[in-house]
Amino acid sequence: MPRNTKHIPPERPMVFCQAMLLAITLCVLLSGCQEAKSSPPVHPVVKAMRISLEIGADNRSYPGVIVARHETQESFRVGGRIEKRSVDVGDAVREGQVLATLDEKDLRLSMESAQAERNAAVSNKDQAITEEQRYATLLSKNVVSQSEYDLKHLSAEEARARLDKADRSLKLATSQLGYARLVSSNDGVVTKVSAEAGQVVSPGQSVVTVARKGALEVLVDIPERSIQGIKETKAEASVWSNNDIRFRARLREIAPSADPATRTYAVRYALPDADASVRLGMTATLHLSGQARAQTARIPASAMLNQGKGPGLWRVDPKSGQLTFLPVTVDRYSERDAFVHGQLADGDIIVISGVQKLDEGTAVRLADAPREDAQ
Repeated sequence: MPRNTKHIPPERPMVFCQAMLLAITLCVLLSGCQEAKSSPPVHPVVKAMRISLEIGADNRSYPGVIVARHETQESFRVGGRIEKRSVDVGDAVREGQVLATLDEKDLRLSMESAQAERNAAVSNKDQAITEEQRYATLLSKNVVSQSEYDLKHLSAEEARARLDKADRSLKLATSQLGYARLVSSNDGVVTKVSAEAGQVVSPGQSVVTVARKGALEVLVDIPERSIQGIKETKAEASVWSNNDIRFRARLREIAPSADPATRTYAVRYALPDADASVRLGMTATLHLSGQARAQTARIPASAMLNQGKGPGLWRVDPKSGQLTFLPVTVDRYSERDAFVHGQLADGDIIVISGVQKLDEGTAVRLADAPREDAQ
């Protein structure tokens, strides 16, 4: 007889394998959850700095140019073709010196015509006066009537008026002939030439610009945000050829309106102590110094963020690392930094890089802070 064995259903091994796979999967998932639960949260790393507040001098500098206080644009009082120009840029001129001359042919013809008209007026006047005197004699003898004498008297008066007009016309023509010579109105230096020989110019058109000898000034363009309080600021000027020497500068003039393109104001400072080393056209630097109005912090310009409501900074909480947007006021800018003040405290930590990628309340980790180990 065959040996009696227990019958095992064929589907039981398959069910057993499925149960084992399910148990292994659950173990793996539970292990992963445990690891995720125990690992620390990942915070963005930021570059930051600790600020310090101080009250220092409000020092600013602006480039400028040395100019004369008075400049005269010399021009002809009559129009014509320039025959000769006697000076060039940089030439020193004296008062009354000839700068340029016009072609005198037309002006001389006008003077000669006026002279001829005067000669004719003189003859006409002599004849009219002689007629008047003769009729006065005849009137005394009752040879002519009073009305006939009155006509001759009026003719004599008209002749006198015509002669007076001819005299004035001759004087005007003579003066215009003299205006063909352009002379300097004062001592100075030629800074600009606006016309050349052979060019036809109109009356009043600038030909030569002469800077009057004497007082020198520095001309600078100052932004509108810095124009307030400039009258109380100490000023000095130096030229680029020798930056070590500074000259006392005194505010003389502020342009009443800003330049429409640059939004800057043209400001002139007098240099009463300037010596011979300061010459017209030199490049200069205006140094302004004053007391800062509030405690300011010097920060990199990259730390500034403007979200449409004014400039501000991201302040980092030293304990939690959370970010807070802090509005600030900019006092001034330097080449790479900004000087700001506001609700800042000495020792505050601010973000100085990538500020446009951060949000309010985000927890961050400082780039130089040690990384905590997973528990």
